[in-house]
Amino acid sequence: MTPEHIAPTRFSDRTAAGEFLATDLQKYAHDPNALVLGLLRGGIPVAAEIAARLGLELDALAVRRLVMPERTDIAFAALAAYGEHTSLKYIEGVWDSAQLRFERETLDAVETAARRELDELRALLVGERVLPVAGRTVILVDEGVASGATMLAAVELMRGAGAGRIVVAVPVAPAVALKQIEPLVDEVLCAITPRVFHTVSAFYSRFDSLADYEILALVPRR
Repeated sequence: MTPEHIAPTRFSDRTAAGEFLATDLQKYAHDPNALVLGLLRGGIPVAAEIAARLGLELDALAVRRLVMPERTDIAFAALAAYGEHTSLKYIEGVWDSAQLRFERETLDAVETAARRELDELRALLVGERVLPVAGRTVILVDEGVASGATMLAAVELMRGAGAGRIVVAVPVAPAVALKQIEPLVDEVLCAITPRVFHTVSAFYSRFDSLADYEILALVPRR
């Protein structure tokens, strides 16, 4: 890595993070077999900047975390959906704990609610028409990884959809999460891997919530 391409301690915003990652993804520039999928919502501005700089196709991939009842900071599983493909990925260890602590009916209710929210997200921000992924290089992008739940679901989804090569590109992630992802994909790019990690937002100067119209402006529905 050249001195001028050393990751900052934090990014000014998601667009700046995408600009930084695009430099390390130059080998995919203008490759008609490659596409960029941003995880909704925060991954979209990062992915849009990467796609714009590399001249690649861009689309949105819907994800939803399934969280512990009364503990929204802990996900025991995650859902991902793109076109006709849907993936439900349980998180090892956390899922076991969830089954011990809660009745199955309670966990099923969480899953039902998450699937409903995922369908609403797809209908609102993705639409029915999606880009083909079979045999292609798919670059999965998010604003950062915390537990890794949604990215793991996205990776599993792309494998099931027949992606030829899967690349994960994120601005920030803890080492423990990257260790779960790395064996499952062909390449991982992460700008910042901090020794101490609490939240993704801590590594951005600006980390605003994204409105629907902002997402649609970056990835128009087909």
